[in-house]
Amino acid sequence: MDSLNPIYTEKTECQDCYKCLRECTVKAIRVIDGHAQVVPELCILCGHCVSVCPVGAKRVRNDVGKVKYLLERREAVYVSLAPSFASEFSENEQLGLFEGLRKLGFAGVSETALGAEAVSSSLAKSLKKNERGELPLPLYLSSACPTAVEYIRKYQPSLSPYLTELSSPLMAHAQLLRRLYGEKIGVVFIGPCISKKREADTRPELIDASLTFQEVRNWFATEGLSMEQMGILRRASRQATLSFVPRRSGDGSLYPLHGGMIRTIQNRSDLSSDLCTSFSGIREIQKGLEDFDPSQISSPLFVELLACAGGCVNGPGCARKTGTLVKRNQVFAYNLECLAPKADPACGLEQHLGANNTQGLPPEADLEELELSFRWEIAPVPEVHAREEHIREALSKVGKYTRDDELNCGGCGYDTCRDFAFALLQKKAEPTMCVSYMRKLAQKKADALLKAMPTGVVVVDEGLTIVECNQNFARLLGKEIEELYETKPGLEKASLKKLVPFVDLFETVLETGIDILEKDIRYGEKILRGSIFTVERGRYVGGIFQDITLPFIQKDRIIEQAEKIMRKQLSTVQKIAYLLGENAAESEVMLNTIIQSFGQEGR
Repeated sequence: MDSLNPIYTEKTECQDCYKCLRECTVKAIRVIDGHAQVVPELCILCGHCVSVCPVGAKRVRNDVGKVKYLLERREAVYVSLAPSFASEFSENEQLGLFEGLRKLGFAGVSETALGAEAVSSSLAKSLKKNERGELPLPLYLSSACPTAVEYIRKYQPSLSPYLTELSSPLMAHAQLLRRLYGEKIGVVFIGPCISKKREADTRPELIDASLTFQEVRNWFATEGLSMEQMGILRRASRQATLSFVPRRSGDGSLYPLHGGMIRTIQNRSDLSSDLCTSFSGIREIQKGLEDFDPSQISSPLFVELLACAGGCVNGPGCARKTGTLVKRNQVFAYNLECLAPKADPACGLEQHLGANNTQGLPPEADLEELELSFRWEIAPVPEVHAREEHIREALSKVGKYTRDDELNCGGCGYDTCRDFAFALLQKKAEPTMCVSYMRKLAQKKADALLKAMPTGVVVVDEGLTIVECNQNFARLLGKEIEELYETKPGLEKASLKKLVPFVDLFETVLETGIDILEKDIRYGEKILRGSIFTVERGRYVGGIFQDITLPFIQKDRIIEQAEKIMRKQLSTVQKIAYLLGENAAESEVMLNTIIQSFGQEGR
């Protein structure tokens, strides 16, 4: 496992189903020796392969050990808690989470949403200047989601210059915590995002480690800590408050929702909603940005990009798999609670978050001095091209010689056969991944084996209809059946009842599942030695038959019988020799005893 790559494959668990490859939007999977492996330089860490793997072979790097070490070495370690926690944990679990983190040794818990608010405030000012024509940029792409940023940098490099030159909310929040509590503290992010692990790997001066919600739940279980139970006890002792440091967030808690970032920006300016749009989910981002030319827009546009469909509340690190609407309502309810102390209880949520109403927002003086500017480097995945003759050569390796052979079934994980051929050339795929090719290859091998067998072979279904047979089977049944075979090779769908009188043997094996081996069957003037066996119990049975009345077969049988008799006689001789040898030994012992006895008396 590459220690720097947050997603890896447990090879012993991979079942070669290629589901991760089919589901990967950027095809960052390479198949080697039948195992699907993540290619770090191509991966954007959306975590979708982890979510869809049916056997759990795609794993997320566990950083709990790293965090435990951090807690032992640092005087104070603070948690940056993602705002999606409101949809991940029940009310009691939220209280228990705080209690459990305290017991594990964390100095405090703070909301990543505070960093989100700092980013929104800075971005709102830039967008307002742009709207007034003071800045020339026509397009702003949000940089809050690290996976969306990776996608733009790697797969839409022409749009990279339009990424907002601002830190992510986590980077901004880590900076705030270090400014408030000292540069030597530890900062650990807890949230639904796998790509935050890479953010921690690449920005260790700000973020020491990143844990998913699932990792935290597993850690608590290992330590014997129950969030629910601790929350109930805390509520009973009238400590039903979430003690965030340095304070609770405001509208930054909306960031994990589709369109949430836009709402926080609009809360800080009178920016028109016509100048903002949002896409969530990598496939939607792909479609939304396809063929887009920023130079063609007449007014500035801000685009919020979230890699997970519906927002961060559906991140791959979430353990709670409820519907998006349920999670959305929970986040809105929490946001309302954050704003409640300074808001009129009679007001609805819309009034709290109205574009011209900042009454309910917490003070942001502690956020104004943060250095948020950050330039994102372009890191495009190199474009690789292949000549047509090389594509055709690769296609021929999987039995595709014409356009009609290209089924584009997607079974290999690629949308088209040509995409698959291109992956073969890049050594990201193997010929055995082509389902249609492997099926045809297996059929060819089976056909060749049937034809080469000197015996008659037949396979029938539960209705005693022939699925397949070879010519030798037809030949055993007579000239008329052999002629029928020549007009209809394989005798497919012919009724076995109409061809042979011993069909009851097949019925017995179908009903009982017990094979009949080496049974002699009289068929006209012939004697057939047959074995009837189960192929799939209750559904398919097969039969192998040989005419033992043929001269060369009779000669073989005589030799076989002679060998059996010789083996039997040899076994009998060996037994007799053993018994004689045993008796002789006993007699020798007795005689020696007598001789010794008489010898002593004569002295």
